[in-house]
Amino acid sequence: MGIAEIVAHYQAIIRRQPKPPVLIGHSFGGLIVQLLLDQGYGAAGIAISPVPPRGVRAPAFSPITAAKRLWKLFGSPSRGRSILPPPERDADEKALRKAQGIEVQLVPESRRIFWQLLTRAAEVDFRNAGRAPLLLVGCGKDRCLPVEAQRRNWGCYAGSPAPTDFALFPELTHMSIAEPGHEALAAYCLAWAEDRLAANAASARPAVEVAVGAQRK
Repeated sequence: MGIAEIVAHYQAIIRRQPKPPVLIGHSFGGLIVQLLLDQGYGAAGIAISPVPPRGVRAPAFSPITAAKRLWKLFGSPSRGRSILPPPERDADEKALRKAQGIEVQLVPESRRIFWQLLTRAAEVDFRNAGRAPLLLVGCGKDRCLPVEAQRRNWGCYAGSPAPTDFALFPELTHMSIAEPGHEALAAYCLAWAEDRLAANAASARPAVEVAVGAQRK
């Protein structure tokens, strides 16, 4: 299973929907969201702590360093704890997850997708004017994919008139979608999607960067 097969899998699901959905992806899923949007799928996309597409590089954070961290994280759950410590959940959260039958686990995979980050399989057209709105989310305590890498990812889209926004959650880690504080992240993403879909129905709005904890712009 590689990047192209994963993208094709979600393309097939999206084509079966009555209307284009809002796409949401975390970590490597954030890269998949960017690839799908670039290929014309989805009404809008939200990429949370995403793996950047090919060609994005942050200062003092080389592609080799990034690849090593991702390899360590996904190659073995026990070895990844220094990069991505499992979040502690309070009693209410544990009870809710048990009632909903949700199990949380890290599953090792083939790692083929990480080698493919260096290939055209991980490329997007950053200047794509026809792309749907995109929100990139960075987390201030992310030790796997630092905020600066996310800002560089955002900056690569500067040449496109398609709406591309950036939001920073200073207190969240790479496990933002599952740790305490994820409710604020979910609420922000929902509000952003509603705003952008409404703007699409009316007129375009300029791209923004927001530090969440402060008021939304």
